[in-house]
Amino acid sequence: MYNAQDNIGNCLNSLLKQDLSEDDYEIIIMDDGSKDNSVTIVEDYMKLYNNIQLYKESNSGCYSTRNKLLKLAKGDYIYNLDADDYIVHNCLSILLDIASGQDVDLICFKTLETKDFSRTTLSTPITEKEFEIISGRELLEKEWKMRYEIWWYFVKRTFLETHQMVFNNNEYNADVEFTLHCLLRAKQIAYLPLRIHRYVQTNDSLMRSSNFEIIKKRLFYSQMMIINLSKIINNLKQDDLRKNVIMLQNLSHRRDIFTFFHMVNMVKYPFSLEYIKRNIKELELVDAYPIINFIRKEYDSLKYKLLLFIINRIRLFYPLIAFKNIFYHRTNQNSLES
Repeated sequence: MYNAQDNIGNCLNSLLKQDLSEDDYEIIIMDDGSKDNSVTIVEDYMKLYNNIQLYKESNSGCYSTRNKLLKLAKGDYIYNLDADDYIVHNCLSILLDIASGQDVDLICFKTLETKDFSRTTLSTPITEKEFEIISGRELLEKEWKMRYEIWWYFVKRTFLETHQMVFNNNEYNADVEFTLHCLLRAKQIAYLPLRIHRYVQTNDSLMRSSNFEIIKKRLFYSQMMIINLSKIINNLKQDDLRKNVIMLQNLSHRRDIFTFFHMVNMVKYPFSLEYIKRNIKELELVDAYPIINFIRKEYDSLKYKLLLFIINRIRLFYPLIAFKNIFYHRTNQNSLES
């Protein structure tokens, strides 16, 4: 957690209002140098609950912190949860019963995006009849709109240890590769199509920041993620393509969604033409550009087709960037003069 005083109490309440005894699970929190009252709030909870542990560090970054938490965890299954978010009440017991009873590598579920802290129940109860056991690759074939964040699944600790899996140094997108590596290696997954996780939409999220320095950093890590994801896809293509054709199509589509909006953001903000050319060259080297597999049902509109047409044709795209930058500088100059 980092400066999470407005959310951490709700997050902890959701983890504590569960049908498990304190001895059955641990809640491990790493504070990354918070300057608000987050630590005090957690310490107050620790006075009441013995299964909460708090560790402190200073500005180590999100995914460095997650690797430290993986080493600290002692449970049979590990769940990564952001301090802003929460889960529905009384869901852990049956999820863990299913996971351990079926001896799965992962147990997966869905999320609900909300600004409401009170959506703590499901419309229908969880029952063991509602899940199916499939492999990770089968899930990648079936769920082409699947998310890559880490808060929609529990993962077996020994599974991570066996495959020596950790988060890379991508401060914004390390969960994309981590999740994909989990799914590609998982032989047994229990998948429940229920919205158990609550993804709280906060206005001060770094992913929504308009600070240009943060935007530059965000796009740097976005470029890194797209390149690494493309390398994984390219390596998979060297396997028997006929076995993996649907999965590869789905992965390429997801990669191309990332690439498309990455390109849109480079146009949206005042990046130089040289910067954009350099990024496109890097994307070309891993077959992430031009963008081939972007258009599917959710993006099958004239707007997206026209934007894709321009983005994929550098004779149109580069002059657009140059014109946009001239307009941007003139606008800012006029603002300064006025």
